[in-house]
Amino acid sequence: MAQEGPAVAAAVVIQLACFAGFGFLLAKEDIATHRLPNRLIAYWLAASAVVIVLLGTLRFDAHGVLMGLLGLLLLGGGYLIITLISAGAMGMGDVKLAGVLGMNLGYYSVPSLFFATVLTFVLATCWVIGGMAVRKLTLKSAVPFGPFMLVGALAVLLVAR
Repeated sequence: MAQEGPAVAAAVVIQLACFAGFGFLLAKEDIATHRLPNRLIAYWLAASAVVIVLLGTLRFDAHGVLMGLLGLLLLGGGYLIITLISAGAMGMGDVKLAGVLGMNLGYYSVPSLFFATVLTFVLATCWVIGGMAVRKLTLKSAVPFGPFMLVGALAVLLVAR
């Protein structure tokens, strides 16, 4: 963000605030109930669309807006494929969350989708291995995936922006 005006900075702050607010609420719910509420994801999707269009307008960057939409389709579609072939290991809430995260990351770059996904799976794998090592988890244990998705995406977004 070299020498961008206060309006662009404000839009980025709003985007990060949405990550913090919605991310906290979704992670808390997923940990407690293993569900990601459609209502929260829909609100975040709407807020993200507004912020991405605002950033695109302020930066005269229609390409970034289109890349945000592509990110939504790529990450959401990728998670949909994983969900369909994983026989219930991942839920549709994760697919919907992936779409929102894909939109936010895709605006900045398509490779950020890849890095966020890799980081997400590495974090989740480390958690499960650690849980198995201390005998709190087994290979059959249900682990909420949303928090790992959120942490992975936020880490990459902070670097990508």
